[in-house]
Amino acid sequence: MDISELRNISLKILSESIKYKTVLGEQYEEIIDYYRDVLSQYGVHVTIHRVPDEYIEKHLPKEYNPSKPRYILIARVGYGDKVLQFNGHYDVVPPGSGWSSDPFTPRIIDNKLYGRGATDMKGGIAAFLAALIYYAEREPDIIVEGVLVPDEEIGGVTGTGYLVRELGSRPNWVVIAEPSSLGRIYNGHRGNVWFLINVRGRQAHGSAPWLGENAFEKMIVYAKKFINEYRAILENKKSILKYEDPRASKPTINPGGLLVSPGAVNIVPGFSGFSIDRRLIVEERAEDVIEEIRQLASRITSETGIQVDLEILDSSNPAYTPENSKIISAIKKAASTTIGIEPEAVICTGGLDLKYYSEKGIEAVAYGPGAIGVAHQANEFIELDDLYRAIDVYIKLVEILRKDAD
Repeated sequence: MDISELRNISLKILSESIKYKTVLGEQYEEIIDYYRDVLSQYGVHVTIHRVPDEYIEKHLPKEYNPSKPRYILIARVGYGDKVLQFNGHYDVVPPGSGWSSDPFTPRIIDNKLYGRGATDMKGGIAAFLAALIYYAEREPDIIVEGVLVPDEEIGGVTGTGYLVRELGSRPNWVVIAEPSSLGRIYNGHRGNVWFLINVRGRQAHGSAPWLGENAFEKMIVYAKKFINEYRAILENKKSILKYEDPRASKPTINPGGLLVSPGAVNIVPGFSGFSIDRRLIVEERAEDVIEEIRQLASRITSETGIQVDLEILDSSNPAYTPENSKIISAIKKAASTTIGIEPEAVICTGGLDLKYYSEKGIEAVAYGPGAIGVAHQANEFIELDDLYRAIDVYIKLVEILRKDAD
């Protein structure tokens, strides 16, 4: 199979995969069946795992359609003691509005393929599946895996989280084919602690507010003090590592994304709350940040007399793979050799499925094709040249790691 045929295969895989509306459990089974049929056609061994229903029900809230089945596909070629795993999520975010055409009907204009998931990240999947197909007829003396997972867009616990924590996947190296651009390697990402601060008051009729204690008014006072003092604390912290955006090298808070104040216009609110999205730099740990938050909340309560309840909604540690690791040096070498670019290792501003591998000490990075800034946007697209160049890099990466594993 020559490279032009391989590129045509990848383009077909990408185009067909975009037609599946894989949002929050919809058409997951259909797309997995499609990927299995294509890979089997080229002699790639495929195993499919259905995530147990009880696991899904336990970890996903109702708005994420936990009644829908989730599937993990593991494709494998080669043999030996070392395993290089490519990872890709087949779920996409809802299309939203503003599209020039149907987001689930792929179209090619000026060598760009448009459609929801083209960049994030069905393009990356098509690239590494093409690499697996390439090696299916060559049987390298290194195991090359391609895993297709669901639900990365909603945290990944029922996708890569299940793969690593429950199925016990332990490859030597992992490349998540997220759209880093081919000039960057994400060797880590920030962590998060999401929490609510719920302020207590006393409910009363709106016509007699003197009979109650307005929790909303208390919340305004408390929130202003908490936010100002917390930002002052975080201003003194900075990571020593390189981030894709230098502003992400400091911890951040984003308050007020979620506001809670049940009641009615004619009720003195007895309860009001606000959320804070706290992002962690790589040097921080989630448990330490939670304790930091608790201590600050307690101090402000003692100073103001305003009683609050702290509710942790979600937390995860940052992910990090050192820049001198074998997988990073191998990608740099592969890219330099094939496309004339030596990608730079940086920490991703957002979150990725890297965290599940990082917590097990596995060398994992994100590196894949895609147009920066178009993920989750209307008229999402991928440059076809980037798709094809990613295939070249992935094929060369296998060759490099195979030699290093000898």
